[in-house]
Amino acid sequence: MVMERAARSSLQTGVAVALAAALVGAMAVASPALLHLDRDLTARGVLALCGGLALGGIVVWRPGLGLLLLTAFVYLNLSQVLVRHHRLPSLLQLLALPLFVGALAHRRGAELKRVVGSAGTPCLVAYGLVVLFSTTLAREPALADEWLAEVGKSLAIYLLVAILASSAGRVRRAVWTLLACGVLLSLLGIAQIASGDFHNDFGGLARVKYAHIYGDVFEPRIAGPLGDPNFYAQALVLLVPLGLSLAVSEGTARGRTIALAGTGLVVGAAVLTYSRGGALALAGVLALSLLAWPLSRRRAALATGLVAVLVALLVPVGFARRLTTLEQVWPGHEAVLRPDSSFQKRKLLVGAAWRMFLDHPLVGVGAGNYTVHFEPYADEVGGVARDYEEPDERHYPHSLYLEIAAETGLLGLVAFGGAVAAGVVSLRRARGAFRRAGDERTAALVQGFAIALFGYLVSSLFLHGHYQRYLWLLLGFAAALDALASAREPREEEGAASP
Repeated sequence: MVMERAARSSLQTGVAVALAAALVGAMAVASPALLHLDRDLTARGVLALCGGLALGGIVVWRPGLGLLLLTAFVYLNLSQVLVRHHRLPSLLQLLALPLFVGALAHRRGAELKRVVGSAGTPCLVAYGLVVLFSTTLAREPALADEWLAEVGKSLAIYLLVAILASSAGRVRRAVWTLLACGVLLSLLGIAQIASGDFHNDFGGLARVKYAHIYGDVFEPRIAGPLGDPNFYAQALVLLVPLGLSLAVSEGTARGRTIALAGTGLVVGAAVLTYSRGGALALAGVLALSLLAWPLSRRRAALATGLVAVLVALLVPVGFARRLTTLEQVWPGHEAVLRPDSSFQKRKLLVGAAWRMFLDHPLVGVGAGNYTVHFEPYADEVGGVARDYEEPDERHYPHSLYLEIAAETGLLGLVAFGGAVAAGVVSLRRARGAFRRAGDERTAALVQGFAIALFGYLVSSLFLHGHYQRYLWLLLGFAAALDALASAREPREEEGAASP
């Protein structure tokens, strides 16, 4: 029986590998530009392509490894880094089909139905359909198609994570992978600040942006693989509650210490981005984490000492001065002697988005087309920021929610809000189920994902949706954890009912 099962599994894996290879080959022939194969490949590019194909075969055989690769690629923005900085094929898109084939080949029909039937899936699909419909209204179809492609990729990431994360152990290893990626990026950024060498971007993983801090002061702000300090801060903040969830749930003192130290490095790197929105989100996730996992006096003293050391060593003087500029957005501080230019610009951007939504409340102006309609609405809003705009500059609303409202209207807001609400409900339900089962370790991870989701939503008040894939990554884990919890409860109920 065991030999028959092993033979059947080997045959199944072989068929899956062959199918994945055929699908990848067909996609490469039909649309080489999709995989960035429409360029003259160097020897390094051919080697990377062969390596990607080999990885494709491995992830079909070992889907658990595929989940770790997927989370690392997404978090590090590695595929885009390799394409833009090294002119290599898109390895993530190359691996997408093998990941799907491997995930489907190793899951039972009932399990797939439970995952795909998660409440968030139809909402995300609905949001994708709204974006698709909005492309028909767009004045610039190319921009709409670009945004639609990004939503499609994000939906694929969501489904892959939801299907591949088929056990609590896989989820835990994926969280460790995310934290390891964050520690790597944090160390690179801290090394740049400590050495003062900002010319070495470590192959595109540690980019730096010289930007306004306060007054007339401009300083280098670490921007990681994303190239924008604010988005990088958002990505780092997500890791803080996840790292803390590992620190409180690991079974060994060594594991807890490593998780806590790694989280401290991520916090330090988040500060070095000088992101004010990131600082607010960071304060929020730290406060929620303390409420979720109250510290003993000894641990509180240790954590306070660690934070004090990090502040003394890593926090630059300009960071505190930059945070003081937040008072300019408080009521009663409209008139200041030297207004912050970025606040003035953002007031203009969000004001234009709001007026755009009021004029097109149901379906918006079309996905990706905010910038096309920006000029007349900006003239209505007015402000000193209009005097400093670059010709042909592409504009973004600097708020994910206003961006969705302006470009896809109430239809987009309802679908997007439904997906986020479903993720919150899924995490809350999963946490309760794991706690009832006595699995406090996994319940702590669920709590970490819930706080990470909160951090993303808070930071998105000040950022548009240029990197929504981080959100869909979180929602994918929410769907997976909900499915794992719901699969466990029926077995427990049956065991309790049996004599």
